Amino acid sequence: MFKGVDHVVIAVKDLDASVGQYESIYGTTVSDRSEAAAAGMKMAFFRFGDSYLELVSNIGDEGPIARRLSNQGEGVHLVAMKVDNLEATLADLRGKGVRLVGDSGEGNPVTGQVFIHPSVTGGVLTQLVER
Repeated sequence: MFKGVDHVVIAVKDLDASVGQYESIYGTTVSDRSEAAAAGMKMAFFRFGDSYLELVSNIGDEGPIARRLSNQGEGVHLVAMKVDNLEATLADLRGKGVRLVGDSGEGNPVTGQVFIHPSVTGGVLTQLVER
């Protein structure tokens, strides 16, 4: 079941400016950066023990972050929750009738990321993470 927050993703328009702002606020430097060109996004990570904050920005005008920024502006994109057993958690959520995104369905192995749809969490996209 649920064990706590794994990470929070915040969508920002200008990654470099936001990194500088967060470094100043947190009094620490960014831990690392990466790019997911296929998804059209670039990321910067602030790691705190076993959790982290991820800033994401779009590359170009396509992809989920570009759409999010265009439609909703900057802000929390998703909260990722740690679970101790993803399959059991999914079975429990299915049993409760919770709307899921990326769920391959009962009896099928999980092949990608799974989320709780924002329509059932007050507008917050919630990712399920088993480490």
